[in-house]
Amino acid sequence: MISRSRCERVRDKPRGLLAIAVVAVLASTSFAAELSDAELRGKQIYFEGTSPGGEEIIAVVGDEAALLPASAMPCSSCHGADGLGRPEGGVIPLDIRWSELVKTYGHVHHDGRRHPAFDDDGVARSIIAGVDQANNPLDRSMPIYQMSQQDIDDLVAYMKVLEFDSDPGLTDDTVKIATLLPLSGPAGATGEVMRQVLQGYFAELNEGGGVFGRTIELMVVPMGETPEASMDRLREAFDTESIFAVVGAYSVGYDEALLGYLRSDNVPLIGPFTLDPGDAFLDTGAFYLFSGFDDQARVLADRALADGAAANEIVIAGPQVARSEKLMKAAIRRVREAPGDAEANVETWSPGEFDAADFAAKIADNDIQAMIFTGAQGELDSLLRELAEREQAPRIYLLSSLVARSLLDVPAAFDKRIFIAYPTTSQDVTPRGREDYARIAERQSLPREHIQAQLASLAAAKVFVEGLRRAGRDLSRTRIVEGIEELYNFDTGVTPPLTYGPNRRIGALGAHIVTVDIANQRYVPVAWYEAD
Repeated sequence: MISRSRCERVRDKPRGLLAIAVVAVLASTSFAAELSDAELRGKQIYFEGTSPGGEEIIAVVGDEAALLPASAMPCSSCHGADGLGRPEGGVIPLDIRWSELVKTYGHVHHDGRRHPAFDDDGVARSIIAGVDQANNPLDRSMPIYQMSQQDIDDLVAYMKVLEFDSDPGLTDDTVKIATLLPLSGPAGATGEVMRQVLQGYFAELNEGGGVFGRTIELMVVPMGETPEASMDRLREAFDTESIFAVVGAYSVGYDEALLGYLRSDNVPLIGPFTLDPGDAFLDTGAFYLFSGFDDQARVLADRALADGAAANEIVIAGPQVARSEKLMKAAIRRVREAPGDAEANVETWSPGEFDAADFAAKIADNDIQAMIFTGAQGELDSLLRELAEREQAPRIYLLSSLVARSLLDVPAAFDKRIFIAYPTTSQDVTPRGREDYARIAERQSLPREHIQAQLASLAAAKVFVEGLRRAGRDLSRTRIVEGIEELYNFDTGVTPPLTYGPNRRIGALGAHIVTVDIANQRYVPVAWYEAD
């Protein structure tokens, strides 16, 4: 038998109306008792599916009794951080809050199954044997877990206080969030305007009463000189402060480090500012605004084909470095999906050994009509000069990371023949978005610099707040994640419409195609392409 927690003992003492009042107060506040050692161990098992003692925990799944590590199917994956469970794929997980399990009149389930109130032993049997208090089999979707008696006892102990173990950073009146920004160094000016946008938006929101009566407290954590130092500062903030989520952080170059740290404590990461989220976002509480370079490469391939180039008239080019090779592969796969058996041409070179004249000759000799280029800006500039001298002007398709002022100064032969993939453009800003931004800009005296970073910060804040609204008054990390997962074509006013879901963590999947109008010295939007 498990010794009962402090929270459980408090609930047992009152009787009658007093008991009802005490339970009501506890349930309606952000009160969280300090967990006992057993409850802390049980919490790890519940959320991670791993044993604090190092013993193996196995999940036995389905009619064929497939054996999986419990870390692949922890309790929280179906029942949520609050124990309520959410219907998914036709499966309705049980509400496993202790107050629900021990109801004196027992339960009648949607499938007609009946059983009396659970006790400690009954809950343990349901976990390790897959039966309820009356020995009725549970739904086959419920795994049976093989674990030590100590782990069983600890898990049951935590289940008793699960509904009172509120997430950090919450009170009845506030939600405390953090952001991580560069406030000095090369990116310091960018981080400073991001800070001002976030602070201005939340100040305005708080003046209007916040969300469900809760105001937003923003803690700004300055980045260090290295990703490691930045993570150290963020850890220190979490160790000393109670923080609910991270919103609008600057994560360029350290997405995986940031996500890896926050994932361990199930901390939502909403709207990080990054160049390329890569693949690190899957199956987490992270929500990105825009596609990364892989999607941009696929969009460029789509555009090259749509512009009339056959697969064998396209060259995909870049240096032999990991990032470039990854992008080239994405474009190659897209071209291969085009009708016909033709393959795209591929051109690579060792870093620092690009021969523009030789490459230009190959383009002329092979009648190349389109080029997807993933090299450096200087390499591109020299190649365009060589091509112009040979009176060659294939269409050029570039990632937004290559955009520089020099593109407006390339040979005139490339007028409207250079195309760039952008995750967002000024076309995405609606009249309402302009008004929202203008208010904050005036309030914070924002400079007319780093506009994209400013708008991304505003969008991140809006996604977070909409998630709060959809989560409702009974807020938790699980519920805000679920709230954001419900967003469909959400209009931030400053980005493309954002859509999220349980298996979608990038809001705007795709990119704008923009062409270079050399004659008029401007970039001209062409079309939006989805990246499926």
